[in-house]
This record gives sequence, C-alpha cells and structure tokens, in this order.
Amino acid sequence: MSVELDHEVQVALEDWVRSGARGARATPIAEARASYPDVTAAFDPRPPEVGSIEELVVPGADGPLRARLYVPTEPAPRSGLVLWLHGGGWIQGGIESHDRALRHLVELSGQRFFAVDYRLAPEHRFPAGLDDATAALRWSVEHARDLGASSDRVAIGGDSAGASLALVAALEVGHDRRRPALQILCYPSLGPVLVTESQRDFDHRFGLTCDDMAYYFEQYLDDDQDRADPRLSPLLSVDLKAAPRSIVTVAGFDPLRDEGFALVGLLQSSGVKVELLDEASLVHGYLCLGGLNAAHEALERLGSAIRAALSG
Repeated sequence: MSVELDHEVQVALEDWVRSGARGARATPIAEARASYPDVTAAFDPRPPEVGSIEELVVPGADGPLRARLYVPTEPAPRSGLVLWLHGGGWIQGGIESHDRALRHLVELSGQRFFAVDYRLAPEHRFPAGLDDATAALRWSVEHARDLGASSDRVAIGGDSAGASLALVAALEVGHDRRRPALQILCYPSLGPVLVTESQRDFDHRFGLTCDDMAYYFEQYLDDDQDRADPRLSPLLSVDLKAAPRSIVTVAGFDPLRDEGFALVGLLQSSGVKVELLDEASLVHGYLCLGGLNAAHEALERLGSAIRAALSG
C-alpha cells in the first residue's frame, strides 16, 4: 500500500515556498547561514526544556571548535553520550540551527547530547569537516566521564551531511580504543556519484532537490577531488565491518531515501547490527520539524531507539 506525504508537512512546505524560499544555488551562503536557525525555529516554535546546557570548546583537527553539552531532565540509567554532527550540506547549519531537534532527542532518549560545530565549506573544503568530526569523536570517548557519561556508551550521530561525517568518522576510529558503541544516521547523504530512483521521484516539491545536492558538493569539494573516495562515497567501500551498531532513519519523500536503504543493506551484509526507522510519510530534514505532529512522532521513535541502544 502506498504511503502519502503527511498533510501537515505538505502544508508547511507550501507555506515555506510561498514565504519566498529559494533553492540552495539561488541563496547566498551568508544569507543561508544567517536564516537557517530562524527557519528551524518557525517549524518548531516550542521545543522542550532540558535539564542543563553547558557551552564548551573542544579541540578540532586544526584548532578549537565550539560545542554544547545537553543534559536531560531525567537521565536514563547508565546514561550515554551522543556526539551530534548537524546537517546543512556541509556549508551551513550549526549548534543553533539544530538546537530544537536536539532538545527533543535529549529528553526523549534520556541521553546526554554533545553538539560540535565542525568547519564548513567552501572556506574549509573536504576533508576539513570530516577531520574535525573524527577529532571530536576521539575527544568525546576520552572525556565521556568528564561529561557525566560512561566511556563505553559513547555514540556518534548526525543528520544528512552530518550523518555522512558521523559514518566515516566512526569507520576512521573503528579499529582503535576510541570506537563508538553506536552510530545514529538520519537520512544520510552518501556521495556525489550515486544515481537512485528516489532522486528521480522526489526531485521537486519536497524541500531538498538534486540541484541543491549538486551545489552543496560543488562547495564542499575541490574540482580535482576523487568523487569515488570512500570517505565521500562510503557505499563504495568493500565492507563496513568496522562500523558500530547502527540506527538508520530514512524519509519516504526524500531524494536521499534510497541511499539510506542501500546503507542498511551494506551494513547488514558486513555483519553490523542495524535498526531501520522508515518514516515513510515524511521529508528530508524532518528532525527540524518537531512542531508538526508526524515529525514529532518520528522524533519519539528515534529517541526510544537511542534510549534502548545506549541504556539497555
């Protein structure tokens, strides 16, 4: 049976377009960065309060990075720590744009979340953001106890571009003592060389477009960068045996949907335990739509999955 796009989400997208929203290529990067937090605030005006928030600075691969620690009102027993890498096409987004989404996940999962602002393109092209993500993951495992969590219950997660960074960072440290216990990959973007059915079916009217993705890769990568580099296109890896236990979410009306499904299959064939959350009635970016009923229900499912994986 086919699933329809959630009506409330559809109306919200139509209102967003009528408000003057433009594609990524038509929006100057400085403007996109400045407006991103306001856009997410409009879709989620009343996020929950959390137990506490602490602003921190952590070492990146080439200098300090801004970070924020979220502690839930009621931490789960044997609470873990989730390092979160925001989406935004590697060129925009940050702690403020994803603050609301993380507040929901912190309270729903009972876990500490640790958001880090990695370096953005085009000022810092690949692999700068990935190097920062890997450095932040190693630091998080080493300092988990300082942040109130167990060092053997550190997870890494992200949405869209951030999910790709999370996946590859987890693989980068997969064979050393800083290996995370879990990765959480929400509608991941998995490379510029992929051509899928969902790219064709959902290229218009659902927020993210294929032209948006092409533009993001143009900003993120140098012209001579090998697009088949497995750090950019991890689905081209021979195997993903070094990956930790995984939660993967996909959105039904998303050009990146099939990339998520393909990743689940590759992880399973590599012997990795995977939980798939298929949010068939939603669109790319639904983590930041927490004020809409269907999106909030998806956040509840994700929060429950994270709680079970880290506190079980």
